[in-house]
Amino acid sequence: MALQEKTKSQAFLLGCISGFIYLGGAVYWLNFMKELGPLAFPSWLLLGTYLSLFIGLFALLTVSTGLLYSPFIWVGLELLRAYLLSGFPWALLGYSQFKFLPLIQIADITGVFGISFVLVLINTGLASLVILKGDGFKKRFLPLAAGVFVMIIFLFYGFLTLQKYGQNPGGKEHIFTVIQGNIDDKEKWNQNRAELAFSTHETLSLGVRKDSPDVIIWPETATAMHTKYMPVYWERLQTLAKKTGADLLVGSPDAVPDAALNIKEAYNSVFHFSKDGSFKGRYAKMHLVPFGEFVPFEKQFKFLEKYTAGFNKWDAGRDLTVFSTTSGLQIATPVCWEVIFPGDCRLFVKAGARYLVTVSNDGWYGISSAPHQHFMVLPFRAVENRVSVVRAANTTLSGFVAPTGKIISTLGLFERDKLSAALPARNGGLTFYTEFGDIFSWLCVLVSGLGIFLGLKGKEWRKKKN
Repeated sequence: MALQEKTKSQAFLLGCISGFIYLGGAVYWLNFMKELGPLAFPSWLLLGTYLSLFIGLFALLTVSTGLLYSPFIWVGLELLRAYLLSGFPWALLGYSQFKFLPLIQIADITGVFGISFVLVLINTGLASLVILKGDGFKKRFLPLAAGVFVMIIFLFYGFLTLQKYGQNPGGKEHIFTVIQGNIDDKEKWNQNRAELAFSTHETLSLGVRKDSPDVIIWPETATAMHTKYMPVYWERLQTLAKKTGADLLVGSPDAVPDAALNIKEAYNSVFHFSKDGSFKGRYAKMHLVPFGEFVPFEKQFKFLEKYTAGFNKWDAGRDLTVFSTTSGLQIATPVCWEVIFPGDCRLFVKAGARYLVTVSNDGWYGISSAPHQHFMVLPFRAVENRVSVVRAANTTLSGFVAPTGKIISTLGLFERDKLSAALPARNGGLTFYTEFGDIFSWLCVLVSGLGIFLGLKGKEWRKKKN
């Protein structure tokens, strides 16, 4: 509504202001990152400004094409944000509905972007009632009627899906246990305190034997040391697996040494031990955080290395790993922010994963909404791929999500505890979204392109007429 009668430059400016309030406001927690030192506030300003440009472009294109193209443009720009410059699909509009289970079931076809689409479509219809008040009744109410119609279809599909899963929740259930050690990051990365972090997770794990879990999960970099090259801790992990009678998934740094035994490559990894104590393999994080785990354009930004939030310069893993447990469970372990990328997660499931287990450490962000914003993506990864999702975090919001997107249970912020849940494996074939990805979103891009073309063509025609 605010864009009416505005020039393109005015529209772009209004969009950028709105975008900074929306997306810059969403990532305010960058200011909580003490590890960034004096760069925390400038980093927030820079990221907030970058994200605001997407909303500025949305406003500019909406003015150029017309209001009815806005839902398609919005989705196209969210898709662009998910891939451009490594991608940052944080706080997508659709995530706001993570608790509205009937609506989000359509994500197994459209992904989270379909929920963003219908929200903008409904609001486009409401705005049209005011903007087109001088026009006829049919023209004013047609956009809203279209939005309501699409919403009804989405909800109808959602209720039918929930009913189906209520009658047949999936395959055999298996018990997963997450360990939330709640280790302060200053202590965690202090090698003199390594034993405290390790023994905390070890003790909590030994306390779950009565639950008879199939898998026990430690969070991202739970050990904060190269356990593979420390025989005492390696043997303790093997012994722990035997004592608990469960497979272990342990977040731990990994390294490849050179001939002089210096670290040549370093990986943010998850190790897998079977319940007989044998080491089965590891997954190395593939999608790294720019300026957090590596410095893009390293030569130009060499001075920023000391401010990388992970205290490490990680190398990107190259293998899409799916672990097979002693019980025959197929598990993929996207690490931390990898789980915010719908395209990354669907590839794990397409490769054979029947569970998604994400390990994380949101302790950097203190008492802020960052862990909550991070957790709210999990219902969508569950629905998109129809898998149970497990999250093991160091300090904040470990928990479980069912294939319907329902949050089963969680551990609170800065709570040191363990939590178990019985979760069904993915049942049946791949979902449309898992199989084909962001087809819906790319269709929105095509419609947006058509709108832009017609807008430019109409402008050219008006010039010739004048």
